[in-house]
Amino acid sequence: MPSSISSSDFAESFCITKEATAERRHVVLLLAAIAIACAFVEMATAVWSHSINKYGRRVEAEYTEAAVLRPGGEGEPKSVLVVGNSTLYRGVDVRDLRNRIRPDMDAHVLALDGSMIEDWHFALRELFRKGAHPDFLVLMLSPGHVANVAPPPDDVPYYLFGAQDILMLRRAEGFDSTALSNVFFARYSAFFGRRTALRLVVKSKLFPGFQIMAHRSMFRNLTPDYRPVPGRLREIKMLCRQNGVKLLFVIPPTHQESDTLGTAVVLAAAEATGVPASVPVPNAQLSGDKYLDGYHLNSEGQKIFTAALAEFLKKQVRHVL
Repeated sequence: MPSSISSSDFAESFCITKEATAERRHVVLLLAAIAIACAFVEMATAVWSHSINKYGRRVEAEYTEAAVLRPGGEGEPKSVLVVGNSTLYRGVDVRDLRNRIRPDMDAHVLALDGSMIEDWHFALRELFRKGAHPDFLVLMLSPGHVANVAPPPDDVPYYLFGAQDILMLRRAEGFDSTALSNVFFARYSAFFGRRTALRLVVKSKLFPGFQIMAHRSMFRNLTPDYRPVPGRLREIKMLCRQNGVKLLFVIPPTHQESDTLGTAVVLAAAEATGVPASVPVPNAQLSGDKYLDGYHLNSEGQKIFTAALAEFLKKQVRHVL
């Protein structure tokens, strides 16, 4: 007996099909809305970072200057690039440093908060690929930032890493897939790369003094492992040598007991690898009133350290002139 479809069955089937189409349309509209929202957040973060945020504008300006540095010719000042983290940004008066080392040297800085030695190993690879070739590269990090290893702060991949270095970073530091994906998104997304800075702005507005409290707790629960330090310094020295750059290492004052204890170990590692190193101003030489937050130098401490750093740099240049 031939089958037949009743009008009620047809109507029910038509309603189901219509409802499914409407649901699909709603899903598409929802996904489109989410995509538009994400694109807006991404663009807004990029505009904020590049045009409004003082930190972002400073880092981009410093990176642009660093990328075009070339060796000083006959009778010209030697080019010097000082790299580091907030101990560099807060600890060195760049204008005063430049005035003190002229006419023998021309100094430039590149500082990213929270960056450590392994971050700079990969950051320098990209910087050299882009054409940076200063006469001297001064790596300025505390003993804790040389000994400890942690996933890079979001800003570091965003501003410094090359795409080809991300997988190498996984092999070098043993990152799991989650840590590697965070580095990847931070490298290519303005929002992911600057989300820590955005949170810091919000927290600083809502909780005054938050940043000082955070700095005071840095590395409090970390036990430094100095055994890999000679190898890390050796790798950066080789990288600099391959690009015709002389590496120098400087330990800034931090007022931290752990850094005071680790200073001799790091200096010994630098000497063993043939890297000229210095502690221009030891922790014991500065009292607590020379610090902004118990970790970073204030304006008085900055003057003292800048003058001592200039003397170290002038002494190093005399060796090659």
